[in-house]
Amino acid sequence: MGRIIAYNTEVLPGNKLIVTIPVTKDLGIDIRIKAHILAGKHDGPTLLILSMLHGEEWFSVLIIRELIKILNTDQLRGNIIAVPVTNTSAFNTGTRCIIDNSDEPDANRSFNGKYLWISNQITRVIENELFAVSDYLIDYHVGSWGSSMADIGYGSDYADKDLVEISKGMAVSYGFPIIHAMKMFQGTHSDRTSMGCAGTKYGIPGIVPEIGGLGFGEEIEKDWLNQNIKGIIGNLKYLNMLEGTPDLCSEYLFITDYWRTSPKNAGYIETKIGLDRQFTSIKKDEHLADIIDPETFEIIEQLKSPGDGVLFYTCRNYMSRPGGWAFGIANMENGRSRWVKKEDIYLQKSPKNRIKSN
Repeated sequence: MGRIIAYNTEVLPGNKLIVTIPVTKDLGIDIRIKAHILAGKHDGPTLLILSMLHGEEWFSVLIIRELIKILNTDQLRGNIIAVPVTNTSAFNTGTRCIIDNSDEPDANRSFNGKYLWISNQITRVIENELFAVSDYLIDYHVGSWGSSMADIGYGSDYADKDLVEISKGMAVSYGFPIIHAMKMFQGTHSDRTSMGCAGTKYGIPGIVPEIGGLGFGEEIEKDWLNQNIKGIIGNLKYLNMLEGTPDLCSEYLFITDYWRTSPKNAGYIETKIGLDRQFTSIKKDEHLADIIDPETFEIIEQLKSPGDGVLFYTCRNYMSRPGGWAFGIANMENGRSRWVKKEDIYLQKSPKNRIKSN
């Protein structure tokens, strides 16, 4: 039989339980983490699912809600720890980062921290109570209101090559055609992110699914929800936590370099392309959107594609601040990103000795 203990609480095989883990007390609000524990009837690894390290990305809450509703723990090998709202402080203000006077307001840039800022305390609890008992990680980062993400990120530059291959296998098994080979130790990424810390400090491979957003209508968002549920089931099959094999795409776009095309100025983003252009080719200098001054109604900026590529995340018309989420374009120049058929992708199975004793 499977067995899991989370925050000194044992969850018996076949059961589902919510465990509340206290973090700290802020002015007028308790900061805590509510973890849904799904204990399988059979032995196996533990998959940790995090949502809302950024407080405005609440679409992923619905993914976890649906998963808990449909998953039969009698068929599950191992356990799932699912946290719908990881960052209650930022969620309380509806903002990406925590509003305080800290040096590290972004919880997904605060792992492995040594201070007592709220972000450090949240991520320290995740490390000590959740990473410590987990074998695999899925960390959701979907679009905030007005923007839509569309890729699965995996850690492509871990020193441990087994981590790279398993992370890649999890990404492919999600069954979504856009795969981002994330550089975990370049740019804004490091061991201070969830995936960076989990991989380097705890030996936990993981992925960052970015499918979906908010403000696009119930029908579109329901389709995104279904794609994510299919992706989790595919991962559970890949990790031998459920019977069967994951449904793979016929081909995948592996992105190693992309352009984040965002407005320099605040204003109303008036798009020239829609969701129907996702996963299609974009030519250099193609007109993507105008930025409209909300007071004078003048066009103060035009967003154009920096090069030839494939559009993978986009936005609807909405009011944005400088640097807001608009378009992501896979760089298809000089082979920096390329389509790969599923037959040409090697999937390394996860070795059983990665399973932690619980």
